[in-house]
Amino acid sequence: MKNLRKIIGLFIFIFVTGIIVTVISINTTLNEKPTTNLVKAKDTIYLIKKGSRTV
Repeated sequence: MKNLRKIIGLFIFIFVTGIIVTVISINTTLNEKPTTNLVKAKDTIYLIKKGSRTV
């Protein structure tokens, strides 16, 4: 019976650890900020070059 309790405890520990790791990984992927700053910088450089050509 003691071995059965150890085995059940081990499986519960693995299960809880898996849930915690999954929740943390999902939260990190949802909290990532999109990289829109790079696109804005490219658009600004394009507009500056276009403006200097027309002048």
